[in-house]
Amino acid sequence: MIDDYIQEIMNKNQIPGLSVAVVREGKGVLVKGYGLANVEHAVPASEKTVYEIASVGKTFTATATMMLVEAGVISLNDAIAQYLDNIPVAWQQVTIKQILSHQSGLPNYTEVANYWEISRKDLSKSEILALVTNLPLKFPPGEFSAYDNTGYYLLGLMLEAVTKQSYTDLLQQLIFQPLGMSATVMNHPRDIVLHRAAGYSFFQGKLINKPYYSPSVTYSAGGQLSTVEDMVKWEQALCHATLLQPVTLDLMWTPHPANQGDDWEKSRYVAGLGWWVLNYDRRRVVGHNGSILGFASNITRFIDDKITVIILSNLDKIARPDAIAKEIADYYCPELRKVALQPPIEPDS
Repeated sequence: MIDDYIQEIMNKNQIPGLSVAVVREGKGVLVKGYGLANVEHAVPASEKTVYEIASVGKTFTATATMMLVEAGVISLNDAIAQYLDNIPVAWQQVTIKQILSHQSGLPNYTEVANYWEISRKDLSKSEILALVTNLPLKFPPGEFSAYDNTGYYLLGLMLEAVTKQSYTDLLQQLIFQPLGMSATVMNHPRDIVLHRAAGYSFFQGKLINKPYYSPSVTYSAGGQLSTVEDMVKWEQALCHATLLQPVTLDLMWTPHPANQGDDWEKSRYVAGLGWWVLNYDRRRVVGHNGSILGFASNITRFIDDKITVIILSNLDKIARPDAIAKEIADYYCPELRKVALQPPIEPDS
């Protein structure tokens, strides 16, 4: 029984609360919560439990960007500096496509030495970018692939500059309101959010409440809250090409390898545009992990098998949320059991 199967996964990973959606051909066949959304108050997790989804939100940023590409407002080959002022000279040639596919070479602000101290402070966007503006590029843009939050932060600023709207309002207008994703909003700890899950970490083997983590450091790189109920609506929009044309979605889910490197064979995944394209026995599979203090998440779309798994959890130390999604997919699609789990996609992705 699937409930027992998921409970076994939770016990193995010591997960307090987990909400799961399994979507087959656009229809939710499982949309349910397990365990506790709040341990202190013994609140059960459900399909309406609200989690921080972290970098899974990059798929929203990428979609908004591609909607502007489809509208002819911007081009993938445009330099990001074309739309933003005061961009460092070294960043001037970085294109929108290189950012979407993690080939920008931009230094990642979440990797600076004092990042975890800074993550507790409510900084301005300019202060966040100032963490890395004086650092050199990791590599010439387009030459290699390296996970990059800085570029996605810049995409949010670009979207605001081009549309003259806040990133928050733009996502509501373009994505969340049209799809009826009423529980999906930008996160701020001060806001009253119905059904919000508490986030947890392990410290010296003991479950603890997650430390404060400022929303200023996530923004368009993964600052959303959502539920599996809403994420089913997101999957349906992807399945039925509601927001973007099929040709655009195919472009996003096509490998975009860097000029050098063998990610497809070595890492067993390569970046698409806003998604990771996974090397699963010639199947078309795309996905994205999310990881932040107190929470972990994943969406994996087994396109050829017409099944998608979405998991949202309130524990951060889950090494492989994508592995959990694969286990659940195996249960619903036994054919996938013949395909070995691939190496992990980027740990903070």
